[in-house]
Amino acid sequence: MDKRHTTSETPRVPSNVPNDHDHLPAPGSLNIPLGGKGRKARRRGALPGWAKALLAVGTALIAFGLVALVIGIIVFPPFYRNLEPRYQQRILDIFPLATYFKPTVAFEVLPTLGGGADSDAAQHLLEMTDDTGDFQTPQPAAAGVTEEALSAGDDEPAPPPPADTSIPAPTEGGIPVGMAPTQEPTMLPTYAPPTQAAIEPTWTPNLEPTAIPLPVTHRLDNIRYELQGWNNCGPATMTMALSYYGWTENQYPAARWMKPHTEDKNVSPWQMVRFVNENTGVKALYRIGGTTQLLKHLVAAGFPVIIEEGFQPAGEDWMGHYLLLMGYDDNAQQFLAFDSYLGSNQGNGKPHPYSVFDEWWRHFNRIFIVIYEPSREMELRGVLGDYVDPEYAARAALEKARAEAAQQDDKWAWFNMGTAYNALGMYSEAAMAFDLAMQRQLPWRMLWYQFGPYEAYYHEGRYNDVLTLAETNRSITPYVEETHYWEGMVHAAQGNSSRAVQKFNEALNYNRNFFPAQEAKAQVENGTFQLANVNQ
Repeated sequence: MDKRHTTSETPRVPSNVPNDHDHLPAPGSLNIPLGGKGRKARRRGALPGWAKALLAVGTALIAFGLVALVIGIIVFPPFYRNLEPRYQQRILDIFPLATYFKPTVAFEVLPTLGGGADSDAAQHLLEMTDDTGDFQTPQPAAAGVTEEALSAGDDEPAPPPPADTSIPAPTEGGIPVGMAPTQEPTMLPTYAPPTQAAIEPTWTPNLEPTAIPLPVTHRLDNIRYELQGWNNCGPATMTMALSYYGWTENQYPAARWMKPHTEDKNVSPWQMVRFVNENTGVKALYRIGGTTQLLKHLVAAGFPVIIEEGFQPAGEDWMGHYLLLMGYDDNAQQFLAFDSYLGSNQGNGKPHPYSVFDEWWRHFNRIFIVIYEPSREMELRGVLGDYVDPEYAARAALEKARAEAAQQDDKWAWFNMGTAYNALGMYSEAAMAFDLAMQRQLPWRMLWYQFGPYEAYYHEGRYNDVLTLAETNRSITPYVEETHYWEGMVHAAQGNSSRAVQKFNEALNYNRNFFPAQEAKAQVENGTFQLANVNQ
């Protein structure tokens, strides 16, 4: 060990001299300064602090996104399916991939009921001729209905127990509003019944009309087109028709009356007619069994006409739809229509060729609604001819359906036959016809729009079949008040008053203006329950 001897003469080395042992680090210490070259190399390879922070935030976001994605995959589908359909559509418009989460229908056609009609029943219905007497193919302003035809089917039993009393259909301006005479003693609104069952019409049929040649083309002007809102085909179409007579409101006042619940899937013709008759200064009526020639006569006479037809836009399944007929053109062989969904062709009317028009129209038994001013009632009578009598129209529909069933044996012909038999009060035949229609695969939305099977099966005491169809329809959507109404009717007929009232309340929850449910509920509650007629 090197020991140095220091004396007072020996100068002490300044502390800033590197070889001062007093300032060297302790042996084994790593606190030795590195060369400048190494420090620069390390600085070049290291991330700046802001980059480290950004990397940390990005990693956290990715982790959060993955967790959110997993949660979304689990939670979003049931959340989306539980939304009301209009909100589902809004999300779908923004996020098209949501289509993979849309609720699916478990079936493509309505189920066939067990124990339904067979080929013998079909042949029986096709061979029935005595129920219509000498009925001829209907034409506008043709001969009236015979007494034998009017009295056919009067002995059909109809539950519940109260005795049947045939009375004329309700009238507005002297012309019956609905499809056929009903068997409801108390109607809404209440009309004074005759002292005895009427066999002949109370009006004078136009037996020998003055022949008025049709113009080759005709179009109604001064109709304001309006694109429909969500599920608003009926109110929008009726609003357009009313605009011809100076109605200035948009579609939503009509919608609030016809379908107070936005999601209500359907407005029936009787509801549209009732809205007009009770809320506007003009009148309306509806009939089944129309012809294209009659439609042209009505339009040429200056009456807006609404028809209901089958409809299947691209990418969708079958559904029902209303059209406002505002013109026709025989040169081009087409009707002109304002379509609340597809447009107005810049106000000129969308063409509907005659060659395909009737095929879609027959899906709804060729039903039509006429809107008219009370001052023109007599003129309308002349154009309608014997279609003034709703029973004549029902028999016209029956004969047309029977002829089509014999020729092509398809679901629409049999269903239309059932609807016509219902209108005539012949429920046994109607039930057989509906059985045959269902065996030929009706669209799964059918009971959103037409409710004849419920009515026929109910009258025939086939309560389980009514409940089966109602449950099937309700499994697709709850937004059809008629589904709940007919369930209530069955429970009421079976004496389950509390369950019946519950179902009538459900119907009124979806449409507070569904008058058949109002009346049936009141009858159950006061102990005077009897059948409330839907086709008022």
